[in-house]
Amino acid sequence: MVWGLGVGSLTGCARYRLYWGDVHGHTANSDGKGTVAEYLRHAREEANLDFAIVSDHDFGNGPPWRMPAAVWEQTQATVEALTEDGRFVAIAGYEWTSQPKYWTEYAGETLSEGLLAGSPRYYNHKNVYFPNRVPYLFSAKDPLYQSPDQLAAAVRRVGGLIHNNHPDHTSDGRDQWAYRVSQCDVIANTEVMPDVVWYEGKRYETQVESVIRDYLNQGGRTGLVGGSDTHEGKPAARTAVYARRLTRPALFEALRARRCYAVWSARIGLEFRIDGHRMGEAIAVRGSPRLTIRVAGTAPLAEVALVHDGAVLHAWQPETREAQIEFTDRSFSGASWYYVRVTQRDADPHGNPGRAWSSPIWVRATPPAATSTRGSLREEWWRSVLSSAAGAAR
Repeated sequence: MVWGLGVGSLTGCARYRLYWGDVHGHTANSDGKGTVAEYLRHAREEANLDFAIVSDHDFGNGPPWRMPAAVWEQTQATVEALTEDGRFVAIAGYEWTSQPKYWTEYAGETLSEGLLAGSPRYYNHKNVYFPNRVPYLFSAKDPLYQSPDQLAAAVRRVGGLIHNNHPDHTSDGRDQWAYRVSQCDVIANTEVMPDVVWYEGKRYETQVESVIRDYLNQGGRTGLVGGSDTHEGKPAARTAVYARRLTRPALFEALRARRCYAVWSARIGLEFRIDGHRMGEAIAVRGSPRLTIRVAGTAPLAEVALVHDGAVLHAWQPETREAQIEFTDRSFSGASWYYVRVTQRDADPHGNPGRAWSSPIWVRATPPAATSTRGSLREEWWRSVLSSAAGAAR
């Protein structure tokens, strides 16, 4: 679906098209409703999505409390049967579900399953998905895949991807980012949502976007996606992807490159570039970064905010449905990251405005390089970013 300011000019480069999908949802194979086929047919025929990932938990909804191999095989078969390149792409995945009760030293109210030796860890949940069939999933209950690093190594071998689900701002989430930066080409993205969400008249402090900003400030590297996490079998448009075509390989390439962004309740068109480079890239620039932001909303735009190194650097209030912004960051001092957050002047049935979040762009000064105030750890991280970006380009 090509869209843009006026008559489709926003995408800027004909080699990419914008596709809409949902990267997180459940069926009756775990704790949701309906079959995999019903989930995917709703995505294609009711929600008018271009792609959908089905991601039931790696445990089932009854004994033996693991997804049976036959269920996983049927999920993959259904995904293949309902994929039609150029029209709709279905992707088989699962939710790797880390829980403290898996460890033998767990002292909570629920009896420990005692599967993993030692003190409990809570790595939170992560969605795992594959471009092709794999014999069986890599469960968080298996000692071979109990940590994100172990999981990422296994998923890398079969060409799959991982993203972080619903980041936790409480002390329980202390382990959710416990993986090496070198795994970020596999654990490529993270689900984002507003820091404050209204639901059925109640206000919920999620702090999800704030948690992600903290991770980025610590040298983490992640793109931003959106997932409905539906348990009603009704996926919705939450992730937009710039891909060359509507095929599974093209979508995986785009998600791995973080050429994607998240939306909340509205299909907001968003393009973000720095010196011509797209969201998700790690780049080197001479002088001050030149930023271009283009937005095509579904309602008047209340705010377009440029988030930079953990805080809003600048915000605009267009009050129109479309906006094109050019901005030069003359405060740039050698190494920074940026993303764009859009807020509309509308509301979903619960009172939440439509929003969009671009994936970040990481920017480094090219020679003569400035000295980073974040020290040698930041320098080591940046070298790994550029090395990973160069490898992906090849």
